[in-house]
Amino acid sequence: MKHNFKFWFSLLVLSSLMFQAYQCGSTEMTSAKLYIQQKNYDAAIKNLETEVQKNPGNEEAWFLLGGLKSDKSDYVGMNFAFDQALKLSAKHASEIRGMRYNRWGNHLNNGVTYLDRASSDSTEYYEKSIEEFQKAAEAWPDTSLSYRYLGYAYNNKGDFNNALKAFEEAWKRGKDVESLKRAGRIYLQRGYDHKTKFEGDNAGKLRGLKNLDDVKKGTNKNDVLKSLGAPDNVKKGTRASRREEWTYNTYKLKLVIEGDKVSQKTFTSPYAANVDSTEFKLGLVEFERAIKALEDVRDVEPADNENLTFLLRAYVESGRIKDAIRAYELAAKNEPQNKTIRYLLGVLYRTDGNYTASIAQFTEAVKIDPEYGDAVFDLGASYYNWGVDIIKEADEKGRETDEYKDKFRQSLPYMEKATQLRQDDPQVWETLGTIYARLGNKDKAMKAFEQADKIRKGN
Repeated sequence: MKHNFKFWFSLLVLSSLMFQAYQCGSTEMTSAKLYIQQKNYDAAIKNLETEVQKNPGNEEAWFLLGGLKSDKSDYVGMNFAFDQALKLSAKHASEIRGMRYNRWGNHLNNGVTYLDRASSDSTEYYEKSIEEFQKAAEAWPDTSLSYRYLGYAYNNKGDFNNALKAFEEAWKRGKDVESLKRAGRIYLQRGYDHKTKFEGDNAGKLRGLKNLDDVKKGTNKNDVLKSLGAPDNVKKGTRASRREEWTYNTYKLKLVIEGDKVSQKTFTSPYAANVDSTEFKLGLVEFERAIKALEDVRDVEPADNENLTFLLRAYVESGRIKDAIRAYELAAKNEPQNKTIRYLLGVLYRTDGNYTASIAQFTEAVKIDPEYGDAVFDLGASYYNWGVDIIKEADEKGRETDEYKDKFRQSLPYMEKATQLRQDDPQVWETLGTIYARLGNKDKAMKAFEQADKIRKGN
């Protein structure tokens, strides 16, 4: 390409010199053309720079200067000179576009070649590809594709900060949706990284808070022992009352146990776990950035369900369940026969406490694929959880109820089928055992619990 350009450029200068006798040109302009003919390009550039300072309206001088700058890979100088020429006249617009395109194309192709060769064992090719893509961006700054590939190179190298800059530049310059998708996923991963660090740094404290939260009014005292361990002090009431007061000094907690269940839960003073939330907050910032990018993608390509899946994850991590539901309602509208979308929308509705809507979505997923194990199990689990909530609410109010049995009966056929589709999942068998027990079928309950135990023991 370089030799072709020089050949073409020399012809242009020769044709210009042929008509020089009929024109009046400056000394600098004439000298520049002669130097080009003699291939003394540095001298030609010097004379042309002097010419455009003296005569900024000389379109041909700007054009020739841009061409020489291009040949030296000085693309900033090339573009400045070409832009000045185009402001004056469109006479050389076609040639300018051709030179810019060829320079850009050569560097882009070189960069792709190096990127294809790059690997963890040959990282030098990442640097070479980055250099070529940067040159491509300089040669044709308004083309977003250069920045997208520059982002690919940085991303594959593991330099995510520069990858984000490149992808966002591609979006800024050309609304390059593919680049914005990549940016959104990088932000999402960075959010996960902060979240993982937060959970690792505070593992013990977070586990303690969860165990403490699991203990509520109506919780069985054996479950309290599993969650919090033995109390530091036990104050027994009269034998007839079966009342005990359990004290946990670490949590500044007092529980009143009546019969086999917690009747009161009070703190003698506020309990502070002293969790360091720095990484958690940094993660939320990254998740919000992911949401902004992925929402912009959704606005351009509303039917891209893969993007909606990533957007869902960002919403969930940010605690924006309502927004996640709206995103997946759109996805289900786009692809009503997509069983996975129906299933995930069901999970979201259940997370939001809407059992009716979640059951409707799981039912649709099972209609699409009757052997879809996750949907079959979660359909049964939704009825089961609904029944459990009825039991908890009754316990908290201190009343007896059989209303939960209707939900357990509705759960039963799906949970039985789930044991066929997910035979090695102990959770399925334990849930089925609980349903049998609550419905009074003790023999089947024992068999289900025994099967769960065998699976856990590897038998």
